[in-house]
Amino acid sequence: MGKRLSTKLALRNLWSDRFGTLSAVLGVALGAATVSTVVVLDVNTRFVEARSWSTNPELDLELSHTVRLEGFLADGRPSVVLDAKKETHEDYQVMRSAIRLGSLSAYLVGALIVFFSLSVVVERRKRELALLRSLGALPRQLATIFLLEASAIGTIGGGLGVLLTPILSYAAAFAGLTTTGRARIAWLYFPWKAIFIIALVGAFSAVLGAVKPMMDVRRLDASTTLRPRFLEGGARAMRGSGLPLLTIPFVSLLYVLMRPFFRELLPSLAFFLLEAALVCLAFLLLVLLVPELVRRVGAWVVKLMPIRSPAAKLLTVRRVERMGDEMAWSVSGIMLVFSLLLALHLSTHALKAEVTGWAENAVRPYTFVYNPHQGALPMEILAALPEDAVRAGFSVRTPWPNSVLAVSKAELKALVAAAGQPKLVAVAEALVPGTTIVSTMMARRFGLSAGDFLQVGDRRLQVIAVTDELGYTPMIGPYRNSKTYALIENGDRDLIDRFVHRRPTAVAFIWPEAMSSADRKRLIKEWRSHRAVRVEVGEELAEARVVETDRDFAIFDLILFLTTLLAAVGVANNMILSLHGRRRETALLKVIGMSSTQLRRMFLFEGLFVGGLGGLLALVLGVPLGFAAISALVVVSAFDLSFSVPFVYLIVTWITAVGVALIASLYPAYRAERMSSAESIHYE
Repeated sequence: MGKRLSTKLALRNLWSDRFGTLSAVLGVALGAATVSTVVVLDVNTRFVEARSWSTNPELDLELSHTVRLEGFLADGRPSVVLDAKKETHEDYQVMRSAIRLGSLSAYLVGALIVFFSLSVVVERRKRELALLRSLGALPRQLATIFLLEASAIGTIGGGLGVLLTPILSYAAAFAGLTTTGRARIAWLYFPWKAIFIIALVGAFSAVLGAVKPMMDVRRLDASTTLRPRFLEGGARAMRGSGLPLLTIPFVSLLYVLMRPFFRELLPSLAFFLLEAALVCLAFLLLVLLVPELVRRVGAWVVKLMPIRSPAAKLLTVRRVERMGDEMAWSVSGIMLVFSLLLALHLSTHALKAEVTGWAENAVRPYTFVYNPHQGALPMEILAALPEDAVRAGFSVRTPWPNSVLAVSKAELKALVAAAGQPKLVAVAEALVPGTTIVSTMMARRFGLSAGDFLQVGDRRLQVIAVTDELGYTPMIGPYRNSKTYALIENGDRDLIDRFVHRRPTAVAFIWPEAMSSADRKRLIKEWRSHRAVRVEVGEELAEARVVETDRDFAIFDLILFLTTLLAAVGVANNMILSLHGRRRETALLKVIGMSSTQLRRMFLFEGLFVGGLGGLLALVLGVPLGFAAISALVVVSAFDLSFSVPFVYLIVTWITAVGVALIASLYPAYRAERMSSAESIHYE
């Protein structure tokens, strides 16, 4: 059999199994396009943020343009001050790394589709291959057919991935997606070299998928394969060794025992990458366990399913028990996608809870009028403030990163008292010349706590409190930057005089109760018409921060949407390939009286099983994955995050997993219903 015939057979096979070929091509294309789109967005995000030190970690940090700050412990020893550049940018670097790692989920699901498609081909074409062997074809010639098929899938998929990258990139940029959430991309630069390399890696993964089929072909025994089927003794399900069962608890214990040492010894980014590596290892081990779980647990899951048809239920149970390895590919894909989806939403839930908790006291009770350009508020704006409104005027912040702002103790105390916050009244009462209140992030950077000292210029001020609920004023810039500051009393204003204006830059106030809603709206409208003024209503600002949190993580939603699409394609492809392999069985069921409706329901039940078990495994993996993600965020940031699992998240995740699998099973069920019984039996 020459090379030309091998090529012809490869093309014929690809065309005869068009759905499987299309699924494999989409697996390579969408996997490569997702990774490439993330790279494009990340590169362009860096370009946009390169102009400012606050968003570009590669620029040198120049502190001569701002006030000098130093930290001292209560006993007079200098505190350990963290690098401002590292503190400012490390959490964003972690986020960028997480996004790049997250994009690999689409690549992995795509690779699963390719590997499964090619692995079942040998089983489906075993008799055909045996006939070719008996006619004189050499094992290497048969293996060449699979190599050519994989090469064609990889080449077409990689090329399609390159073509899809600009489309997805422009759509994501138009939607405002970036890898840090701090900028907006107006134009796109495409790193074509990286894009082509990613496409080549995707194509190479398809070629790797042909390795096992090629080895199976070389070991094929033609005489055994061509025997009548009633002499084969029935199919036997493959059994695993069970060793992966031991590795899961081992990796878990390794993580629990060594995590405190990793956290102390490693930089934050390295710690995050190590946690990501351990999570990936745990996932890969769990993937190895899935076939065994499908066989042993799957039958019980099916028995618990509300299936009214006894025949369909029995057949589904037998299918799961005998073909667990085959169905495990679909279950693994669903598990991967929805575990990542659950972990992402647990992380955003924790961040939203942090924002909401902070805003409750620091933002929500007040209305802020401020100059976004860090200049003094115009006199006419100050004069227009309601006379009987309780207010506090704040100076401009000293230039970043050493942000210090001043306020009158009397005004601050009156403001928080009017807001009904007695605990903060006590803190404001203690703010006198010679003292300071520092935010959580500023305290973290300088290694300070209450009772320590922050030296501002040449004067040492005692830290009376570490809190984010006093001294916040809105500013243009990243959320983290706006929450990194030190608050001093106006009596120490001379320390920052050369950086600030005499008039306040921001005023926080509480509307008089007697003032009507219409008058409030009129004043706000007038202020917002002024170019040098912005107005933020506390409740609106708090809600906007929650929306910003969603926006920062929106790029993960894009990644997971594409991965979910691939998972659905994988489930459908799995069932279509299974249908081809079960043509004789399906035809016999129809001959003995099973209706088309019952047959369709049997395939839908399989989809329900794949989604149900995959969704359950996603919950098992997604909850610890979410815990690891939140733990990493706590390490790399000063946000006060707490881990919690809303029950509704678990329910929605499982229901969505089941829904995706059921939708993916509709087309295979339709194909099964329309299959010709006579043709299938005659073929066999």
